[in-house]
Amino acid sequence: MPRPQGQGPAPAPAFLSIIQHNCLGSWNVFLSLFESFREATTYPSIVLLQDPPVNKAHLPSFNGFKSFFPPVRKPRVAAYVQMSFLSNYTVLPRFKGVDDVLALDISAEEPLFGTDFHSFRVINAYSTNTVDYRVHSVSPEDLFPDLGFPLLVLGDLNIHNPISDGLRHFSQREISSSTPYFEKAAESGFALLNPPGEYTRFPLVGSARPSVIDLAFANPPLLPLVKSWEASLPSTGSDHIPITITLATPSLQQKPPRPRWADTDWEALDPIIKGFRIPAAPLCPTPPQLDEWLSESLNRLVALLKEHTPVSRPSHHSKPWWTPHLTILRREYHKAARKARKKDTPHMREVAGTSKAGYFKAIKAAKNKHWSSFLLTATPQSLWTAKRFAYGRAQPRFPSLPGAETPR
Repeated sequence: MPRPQGQGPAPAPAFLSIIQHNCLGSWNVFLSLFESFREATTYPSIVLLQDPPVNKAHLPSFNGFKSFFPPVRKPRVAAYVQMSFLSNYTVLPRFKGVDDVLALDISAEEPLFGTDFHSFRVINAYSTNTVDYRVHSVSPEDLFPDLGFPLLVLGDLNIHNPISDGLRHFSQREISSSTPYFEKAAESGFALLNPPGEYTRFPLVGSARPSVIDLAFANPPLLPLVKSWEASLPSTGSDHIPITITLATPSLQQKPPRPRWADTDWEALDPIIKGFRIPAAPLCPTPPQLDEWLSESLNRLVALLKEHTPVSRPSHHSKPWWTPHLTILRREYHKAARKARKKDTPHMREVAGTSKAGYFKAIKAAKNKHWSSFLLTATPQSLWTAKRFAYGRAQPRFPSLPGAETPR
């Protein structure tokens, strides 16, 4: 809602709902989509469309929303922003002189989502095939810029890759055309928000297969703010499904304790497990009765294991590679360092130095062990994450300057 006159700046949004959808150029699909918001659990603040309906260079309007689209005769992308959102926050559209890419810069006087950032950007793209199948109308460099503030990239990208759809069989042509996009996204630190294998397009003709081509990516500053990606809105008549992406302030609540199964006391459990008896199964059970019996037996066994398993208390500072042994070494290192500061003798300095070297050597070994375990369990979805961790961010590219050792 608009701010009353005389009041201070509006509070930065702590919750933001964004809709992504391909309208197939249909006015009926457009109206069906916006009418479905009336029954949605949360009303969207921003609606990003690919292939919106256009008539004589005009797009349809909808009560309560303002539209933004490239200033061309037939724009391929559009954004609709709630008027109440525009009353409180600054929305600056950015056009690249093309019809298939639109960016919105959203800013507020107060930091957004509990972060230090006062603005973030959304890029909406509709990338289509060109004459050369290896080249799409929107390049990876335009989609995944290296920015120091939150960035959400989404759209109908028309690319097929095992990272987004691991169960699909891909042709060499599909792999060749999609790999540059996922490589550029990984190099810039972007994460795919789509759940792998969840289809976003169901063709209207029976000869084509469902696919995952409506994609969304978040860069590192934005990723902690992504609360959900879901396809819960009803069908609009398009062969693409509407997608809802929710951004919210990260929860500061501490995660609940979780069992450290690697430290379970199996020696104490051995005689207990041998004496454990599963309740007798019911005779001729119905499926619900069988499910209840199995759940009860499993819960009793898990409860027994938890009684002899220590728990960890995760925090925002927890490290996945940390071990109890490192805790002991850190305690000894700080103890030796305090003694060396109190009694500044060659012997105490030597003890403190040895303790410090052993502590940091153990940290390095623990990290290497965790990294090896991560690689052994890597999946097609986490493969590019592993590559980014291994090689880091790509070096900035400068033009070749003959005879110059630096770009300056």
